[in-house]
Amino acid sequence: MTRKILLLALTALINAYLLAQVETAIDQSAILLYGKVTTTTGEKFTGQLRWGKEEAFWFDYFNSSKIKNENLKLLSDEQLEELDEKEQKKSWFALKNKCRWNYSSSYSNNNHHHSFACQFGDIKKIQPGNGEKIKVTLQNGDIQKLDGGSNDVGATVRIHDADEGLIKMGWDKIEMVEFFSAPRNFESQFGKPLYGKVKTSGGTFEGYVQWDHDERLSEDELNGDMSSGEIDLPFGKIKTITKTYKGVEVEVLSGRTFDLTGSNDVDDDNRGIIVNMPEMGRVDIPWEEFHEVTFFPAQDISEVFIKSAYSPEKITGTVYTVDGISYTGLLIYDLDEIYDLEILNGYQNDLEFFLPFRNITSIEPKSDDTALVKLHNGEIYRLEDKVDVSEENDGILVTTSNNEQQYISWRDVKEIKINGY
Repeated sequence: MTRKILLLALTALINAYLLAQVETAIDQSAILLYGKVTTTTGEKFTGQLRWGKEEAFWFDYFNSSKIKNENLKLLSDEQLEELDEKEQKKSWFALKNKCRWNYSSSYSNNNHHHSFACQFGDIKKIQPGNGEKIKVTLQNGDIQKLDGGSNDVGATVRIHDADEGLIKMGWDKIEMVEFFSAPRNFESQFGKPLYGKVKTSGGTFEGYVQWDHDERLSEDELNGDMSSGEIDLPFGKIKTITKTYKGVEVEVLSGRTFDLTGSNDVDDDNRGIIVNMPEMGRVDIPWEEFHEVTFFPAQDISEVFIKSAYSPEKITGTVYTVDGISYTGLLIYDLDEIYDLEILNGYQNDLEFFLPFRNITSIEPKSDDTALVKLHNGEIYRLEDKVDVSEENDGILVTTSNNEQQYISWRDVKEIKINGY
């Protein structure tokens, strides 16, 4: 018996060691944007990509707008009229309070458009069309026809071709961009990813960091004024950035410190610090909530997080109503989100969270303006002030196993449980 116990213990130790070796062998080339650009003249360039001066990793978000909501045709005339009335009340309230609101949409005429967002790793290829129209093919082969909606459409695409070097490709010169995994142990040509721990008024978050929404690579620079002049510090040389009453204190790897002011990198013009976190999503931290960031190499990156390409699935689950009825099947959330790659967002304590549906376990409305969102990793957030989690949500459409459609308005939802994949 003792011998058997010792053998089991030895086997467990060997397995743990082998697992540790696998984890340490994971290389960060798997998170890089990489692919092939075909030009309108037929030339092809393959290598590492950077979208504009921003997105560089597969977990960065691509944003646009959907041209048409085909899901509305599944609703009855009465349901469409109810949504129209709700939209008109929202427009009237905005005008009364002198908010900027352009009411030109109508559900009954299918003119109500929604935004589209997903991680670049969910995309197989992007094909620019006329104007700002584009065709996005997802990794599962499904096609999204989109139109403008952000600076991601029309961006200059940078590609570091192995033979030709760095090429800056204007949007009007691009026929197609195809995404695929970088070669194993490929060394980034744009710098290393910024990874660290960010302390805020609402908690501490660890993950891949985007400073001022832009800078996310070691070769990107932090700009500011110091007592003896201006300085442009590569983020790869920075250890910590701590907010002060007039700017920031920066400690570099050599141990020196600098007090910086005078630029939108280091004052309240900073657009915010984004942290991309494994198996969760991202959090956007406004400057007033930021305290300090400490940079260090990424540790124990999970296989899920470094996966270079997902195969998107339709959202499935069960909707429980306040009347005690439940409906199970394919879900269309907010009459718009169909895929698990799409994003639910909302605020908690002035921090804005962006959560892919594939990471969500359940959504439970708590008031007219808030909902409790639970994730597969155990995190729970009470989110508010966004359409996805408030009474502005257009409701849930469920296609049951017998192919019947059931529409549930947001006010009738008690809880939504989303199936895991």
